[in-house]
Amino acid sequence: MKIDKIKYILLIPFLTLMGCDDNAFLIEEAETFYTTDNIFSSGTQVEQSLYTLYEADRRMRTANNLFGLGVFQGKGSDTFVAPAFRESQNFTNYSQINPDDVRIRDIFNLHYQIIAYANTTLEAANRESISFESEELKNYIIAQARFFRGRTYGSLAQLFGGVPIVEEIVREPRFDYGRASREEVYQFAIDDLEAALPNLPETTNQPGRVVKGAAQHLLSEFYLSLGIETGNTAAYDQAIQYASDVIDGGIYSLMTERFGTRADEPDKDVYWDLFRLGNINYADGNMESIWTYQKDFGAFTAGDEDAVLEHPRYWMPVWRAIPGVVGVAEDVGGRGVAFFIPTPLTESIIWDPAISDGDIRGSETNIRRTILYNDPAFPDKLGQEVSQEDIDVAEAGLPGSIYPIFEKFTTDMFEGLDQGQNRSNIFRDRYAIRLPETILLRAEAYHRKGDNVSAANDINLIRSRAQCNILATPDDIDIDYILDERARELFGEETRWHTLLRMGGTVAVDRLRAYVQHPWLVTSLTFDFNLWPIPQSTIDRNKDVTMNQNPGWIR
Repeated sequence: MKIDKIKYILLIPFLTLMGCDDNAFLIEEAETFYTTDNIFSSGTQVEQSLYTLYEADRRMRTANNLFGLGVFQGKGSDTFVAPAFRESQNFTNYSQINPDDVRIRDIFNLHYQIIAYANTTLEAANRESISFESEELKNYIIAQARFFRGRTYGSLAQLFGGVPIVEEIVREPRFDYGRASREEVYQFAIDDLEAALPNLPETTNQPGRVVKGAAQHLLSEFYLSLGIETGNTAAYDQAIQYASDVIDGGIYSLMTERFGTRADEPDKDVYWDLFRLGNINYADGNMESIWTYQKDFGAFTAGDEDAVLEHPRYWMPVWRAIPGVVGVAEDVGGRGVAFFIPTPLTESIIWDPAISDGDIRGSETNIRRTILYNDPAFPDKLGQEVSQEDIDVAEAGLPGSIYPIFEKFTTDMFEGLDQGQNRSNIFRDRYAIRLPETILLRAEAYHRKGDNVSAANDINLIRSRAQCNILATPDDIDIDYILDERARELFGEETRWHTLLRMGGTVAVDRLRAYVQHPWLVTSLTFDFNLWPIPQSTIDRNKDVTMNQNPGWIR
């Protein structure tokens, strides 16, 4: 069952007034007026409010065209940027990131919108006047609301540091919010997730619903973040324990053999299987799938505008710009327009055979670098590999448009072509949390505790599944090595800005300077930031209490 988007419809009666000699009809006497105090009258209504939480979180995390095209997915980080010919549509000119940036403002505000939804659900669920089908259902509703609130506060702490903590419905305008410390926000997120944990199921027959493993994963991530912030090694122990509950708990395991809807197709591998339609959910037999966002062509055509992945459009290159290559079909990854391009790190550096020999994640099956001429008008070239000379000519005219096809962002079986679709979109579910990320969190926690043997062992679980001939040694392990392994495994899946900013210090800007695509981007890094700015509009509205800006950010 899909997590469907709730539609709110306002019904306005139409009243025709004739022959009125006075203004009495201008006086409103509303028979009903809905507020947070009277809109909920049953447990069923409270449960339905959860769908707003699921939808808001899904939209924030998966909508490519939200926040200036892919900011939340990590554009402008060390893993992918905008091509040069889309300079105006980027998040990679760092001099343009500032407290007045509308993308920063919208990201900040949407976090608090989700928190407001969660607070509304929690208050309604705890009212004595509302009855539920069972105490178990009530506790499950509360657990889901606390999960989303905790997840959202943890996200705010990673991106913005200390922020105001709001844990109740706000009924009157307030202008006196104070910023909690980053440590306090992480702790609040942890408290919410730990409170939710006992009432979340181990598994579910409703793909997309939150499960215990998702909360344990986030607890590992936020304890790790708390340890980085405070230097308290006990937080790393907690991060290791929660990650171990997921990794060693008997529910999840890495997929090491071909599986799923297309397992019998030759010349593919298990990593390719992980991103095929019908293979994404735990209920599909994917044992490393912890939590997913539900996307579906039927739901999309029925009006759920976010039930789509616009990956081919935004992520795919423009090979058709080369004479001799025509079409927008499967052989070129679909109708790509190159909004997101890999950095040198993700296009080539991490796939150097000296460190990734045999790694299936970087193989031609999963990153297609060889494109063939397919235009019959060029008979001398037809069927041959596109030459580097022709690539260079196309790149000169449309810089940044030609790059490998990452198969995890496209398909060779597009849906809806007979209903107006044009190979710009795919309609498959998307990972929110996948087991390899949990393993990499534990590896990082081990490393930060000084146990590089255990860190290497964890990383090698993933590299072995990838059939890499070169395994990690304890001497290899540092933060850069871990970040590189995350890029190999989780490119386009993780929210990379969260990962970089939670690291603290100069990790984020050091990686940007090393790997962003264009030299002019490096020169736009005018200071070493490790937090995004608090929106100036938030600071200005908070007129009764001074809300300080994060260090280094000026208007």
